[in-house]
Amino acid sequence: MRLSLWTTLLLLPTWAMAQADTSTPTAPKVISSSIRMMAIEPTQTVDFDGSLKQLRGRLQLTQAQQSAWTGYEKSVQAYSQHFFAEKPLSATASEPAPHQVELLAERLQARVKAMQDIGREAKALYAVLDAQQQKTADQHLLASIPVFGNPPTGR
Repeated sequence: MRLSLWTTLLLLPTWAMAQADTSTPTAPKVISSSIRMMAIEPTQTVDFDGSLKQLRGRLQLTQAQQSAWTGYEKSVQAYSQHFFAEKPLSATASEPAPHQVELLAERLQARVKAMQDIGREAKALYAVLDAQQQKTADQHLLASIPVFGNPPTGR
């Protein structure tokens, strides 16, 4: 039953084309110049709510604040690069269980160190912001730090 169904589904387009009348040439179609066409262009980057680029725009940093921003931005990027450079947990599956746990602990400690770097740079940035910028940072700065996992449940 399956074989006949698959055969029918695969050969049906071929049989339909064989029945098409190809003896008379079709007249070329004239395309009107008044037709509107939509073109889709690929984008280079995607901004999401909470991206570093959006946070920078929201803060409206002055020239004097740029060095503190650069330090913060680099610390967030270093954390992201560190995360994506990690080997997957499955790479240690052949190791003995205690060693797997040690490797996981080392990985988490490295992430904590990177998060502490972000915290230090965030404090330095926050110190040079004016009151309005600090209010904006209070609302949006945490969203610019990637969490790489499920959001925590509410407390």
